[in-house]
Amino acid sequence: SELFGHEKGSFTGATQAKEGLFEIADGGTLFIDEFGEMTGALQAKLLRVLEDGSMRRVGSVKERHVKVRVIAATNRDLQKEVSDGRFREDLFYRINVLTIQLPPLRDRPGDKVQLAQHFSGDDWSITEPTLDVIQKYGWPGNVRQLANAIERAKILSDDGCTIESRDFPPDIMNGVVQPRHGE
Repeated sequence: SELFGHEKGSFTGATQAKEGLFEIADGGTLFIDEFGEMTGALQAKLLRVLEDGSMRRVGSVKERHVKVRVIAATNRDLQKEVSDGRFREDLFYRINVLTIQLPPLRDRPGDKVQLAQHFSGDDWSITEPTLDVIQKYGWPGNVRQLANAIERAKILSDDGCTIESRDFPPDIMNGVVQPRHGE
């Protein structure tokens, strides 16, 4: 329903017809996050709209046509997902026009401090010991985890303008990096 829309009465609570994201993005670009998490049924429907631009709203028999460029993001290795039978090979080749590999934050030490300073904002300073903690920590949650840690530290700051390491969560202060799922 979110991607393809729905017709009035197509399910409980569908009190009016609603355009899906593909219709809204018609003529433009649609960003789909967590692309590798889709069910097989959704993969089949997505393949159809990517192949010929045709789709149907939930509860409709009317074919609609859209022209949409899709940008997809995933933290999964889709080639491995294909070989393991969890992702459609034809969809993989349809979506895999240009791949940009972004290494995890733990492998980009030069970005950690710059990102922390960006998330803190112009009116905040970060102490040197805190910058050291930020550099040494592995950030298994990547940029989102760093952004949240900075936000937490700002909330807990004593003076409202300085980020100190004591305001970070204990697991970061102790350098404990939780293993990622599957590692």
